[in-house]
Amino acid sequence: MGKIKALIIAAAFFVPAVILASPSSDRIVAKVNDGLVLQSEVQEAFDAMTAQLEAAGQKAEPEKLKKEILENLVQQKLLITIAQEEMVMVSEEAVADKVNEFLSGLRARFATEEAFEEALNKEGLSYTDFRLKIESQVRDGLVFTKLKQKKQQDFISKAPVAEAEMQKYFDEHKGEFKVGDEVNISQVMVMPGYSGSSSQKAAEIASKLKAGEDFEKVASMLDGVAGISAAELGWIDTTQLAKPIMEALANPSKNKVVNVKSDDSYHVIKILDYKKGSEQKLDDVKDKVRMKLIEGKVDKMWQDWIDSVKAKSYIKYM
Repeated sequence: MGKIKALIIAAAFFVPAVILASPSSDRIVAKVNDGLVLQSEVQEAFDAMTAQLEAAGQKAEPEKLKKEILENLVQQKLLITIAQEEMVMVSEEAVADKVNEFLSGLRARFATEEAFEEALNKEGLSYTDFRLKIESQVRDGLVFTKLKQKKQQDFISKAPVAEAEMQKYFDEHKGEFKVGDEVNISQVMVMPGYSGSSSQKAAEIASKLKAGEDFEKVASMLDGVAGISAAELGWIDTTQLAKPIMEALANPSKNKVVNVKSDDSYHVIKILDYKKGSEQKLDDVKDKVRMKLIEGKVDKMWQDWIDSVKAKSYIKYM
């Protein structure tokens, strides 16, 4: 994929897609009311997202990713239609500001203006055509954001929170509101981009650290291995970590080594030092608990609303 194409797609505000294939050679993969989703849109977004994942040392599941992209494109086109019906609009000034901001950042990635234009030419795009495509993406993105904000404001008024709800949530999630343990840690992360068995490699690294092998020595042996990163992270509040990692570090002790999976990566963590936290009372965090409950209710209402819109719409996968 050309550099310019990847950057165009990576910068989109929805599911990114700049259609470069000619309409006659394209294929319709879904019909959404009066709109269409084309195979080129799915493929362009898939190529860019795959490149981004690979750059981060991660691998995509092709069919799963393509399905997610298609669903997001269907939802995008559907919600843009709803926004038009509800007269949700954005100013051309706001669109121009975002486009100019994006173009300035994009140009900065090229050594010269000539290099930028050459990259566009390689993709068969004139600057005018390119800007029009970006304007369309930006406009849709801003309209979607404005529609979502409008709906969420409506939902907030329908999401009262009772005292009993707050008490129940607090009792079940006390760890979320704890003044967290602070840990000084070093970490080796084995990501999906690693060519071998990630679980076996993580177990091997954890075994060496548990046996007392120096972290710097272990890290130096892993330097340059694709899909593995090693670093001293310093002091971190455990409540800011992903839940599986936070739980693994729940009972800290000096030189403790944990091996935990979070998302698609394995984290081998050595605790160099720690400071114990403390639990808070509901009265101390009542506003935070209320906001958590409101956010959960609003998110559910938003998804329920999208589902109801889909149910009333014409959506056909080809």
